[in-house]
Amino acid sequence: MESNVSFGAEIPRDPQVPPAAGIALKGPRPPREAGIELGRIYCCFSVVLIHLSAFYPSQPDVSLAWSLAKCASTPVFFLIAGFFFAADKPFSMYMRRITARVLIPMVLVMLLIAQFTPWLASRGSLAECLRAPNLANFLLVGRILVTTWPYEYLEGYNPFISLWFSFALFLCYLFIPILKLVCAEGAAARRLKMYVIWMGAFFFIVRVTLLCLFQDSFTFQHLDWWIEQKPFYWLWLMIVGHEIRARWDSPGFKERWRPRILWWSLAAYLLGGTALFLITMEFNVAPDGLVNQIYYNREFVLYVVAQLGMFLFFVSLNPGRGALSRVILFVADKTFYIYIIHEAVYHKLLAVTGWDITRIGGYLSFGVLTFAVAAFFAVWLKRIEKAVASLFARRAGPAPARAPSQDGLGLRPPGGR
Repeated sequence: MESNVSFGAEIPRDPQVPPAAGIALKGPRPPREAGIELGRIYCCFSVVLIHLSAFYPSQPDVSLAWSLAKCASTPVFFLIAGFFFAADKPFSMYMRRITARVLIPMVLVMLLIAQFTPWLASRGSLAECLRAPNLANFLLVGRILVTTWPYEYLEGYNPFISLWFSFALFLCYLFIPILKLVCAEGAAARRLKMYVIWMGAFFFIVRVTLLCLFQDSFTFQHLDWWIEQKPFYWLWLMIVGHEIRARWDSPGFKERWRPRILWWSLAAYLLGGTALFLITMEFNVAPDGLVNQIYYNREFVLYVVAQLGMFLFFVSLNPGRGALSRVILFVADKTFYIYIIHEAVYHKLLAVTGWDITRIGGYLSFGVLTFAVAAFFAVWLKRIEKAVASLFARRAGPAPARAPSQDGLGLRPPGGR
């Protein structure tokens, strides 16, 4: 993985005097790494798949694909965010970035979806949506933003459920001062980081055991909710991602271990996701044929192993810098918009086409169609975003050009650096 620090060859210096350690001279940023960008795309596509269906024992092929997608969904975005987290960057910079590149675009897209909800939900015509502002739906969007609870919108229709990720990411960013301490340079900070990583791993394994032993205990179920939905687990993943980056950038590590990690990590992802599927089919199907939710907790270790395997696979992958790489970078640049509109897209497509997603072919092909249509609209949203940014840039005056680089926001957010 290329470093985000570049040394400008055009800056002259005395060849007898070595450059000062830790000082980055100004120069062009290196190109984005296509492997990680492809990982963003795959994770975003996996999110689409898990929202299209669920784990149904009567559909084992679909459930297997769903299980593999489940192991490559939003938690991996936090690993990516940690992988690109820089402890030396100021807290204010991260807050400005997530506000400008995540929260503001999210709010604007939510209002756009709210305006066209009657048409998207097949409850009204497109002409009706264009007549007047839909104030009632705007108020519902406001409630979601104030409460950070995207699980209540309209009865029978909610295209905002997956936006919990944006709220969770923002909540994690409020803990960046603590992350800066844990991920700082130095022996003491490194010991603290390793302590947090191992204690976190132990804590989550104990959590699994407690949940299996005390399934009806409100105390432990409430504890599980705080671990899973609140920042603790997500922050732990960010710290793990940061440690993976530190190991990856150590001298000689990539050259020696990249080929082995590439195949070992792919095997871990496929075997972990498949084992999760098989154990669920064998032990977690209730007498009424439905799957209980214990599988997500009891087999949590397999879930984490598969997530780490998938993440390391794309970190190790090197698609090169040809035409394929350019396509990957183009699509990855739209993943945030794809993520926040995909539910509205698939609801409308499913209502219009009546697509059969109970079979594996229909399930995967409809997932591809949903992703492609969402990507089409994401391109136009991106153009609008760039036009607005250009307008503000002209008013603010000229700014130095900066090459696009990777971002620590997990999903590829709108706008380059």
